[in-house]
Amino acid sequence: MHVKLIVLAVCIMATVSCANSGTKTESDSTAAGSDTTLNVEPNPNSQLEVKPISGYFLKNTITVNDSLTFWLIDNQASFDSLFGMAKTMNNTIDKPDFGTQIVVAATMPPTFYGTQIQLESATSDNANNNATLHFVATSNPSRGSASTVPLWLGAVPKTGKSTFQLYTGDHLTKTITTQQ
Repeated sequence: MHVKLIVLAVCIMATVSCANSGTKTESDSTAAGSDTTLNVEPNPNSQLEVKPISGYFLKNTITVNDSLTFWLIDNQASFDSLFGMAKTMNNTIDKPDFGTQIVVAATMPPTFYGTQIQLESATSDNANNNATLHFVATSNPSRGSASTVPLWLGAVPKTGKSTFQLYTGDHLTKTITTQQ
């Protein structure tokens, strides 16, 4: 009989303990009296969707003198005047959709050091629809036998009037405002 009473007492205490653990205090941010929406600020910056484009080269009729040159291209005719297709038997050519995308291009003067331009980060300011893109260029330490023109191409969605801030590392290189 004592065993049954002890087991019954333990069960009652466990039930009471579990029932009290769900109560909320005023200091608990999920209590009924608190409004968590007032404590949260939206992040004004978000990751910008960038689709890399491959299979193109800068035409040899274009001379690049600056260390890093940027273009924003919003139509096929301008794109075709700057870039040619580098089609081989094994690669695919990415074609930008100028109805929904704008192309960002970064290039450098010819070099013998196998330089590659890379997009380090891309963010979009949700409040005023501006974009910030940071680029870096890396190269081989040894000199090659032929020069190449480094080129990076990427497509971003058209979202209306935008200002693109284009950086080389942490240095603002160019700001372009466009009506998309």
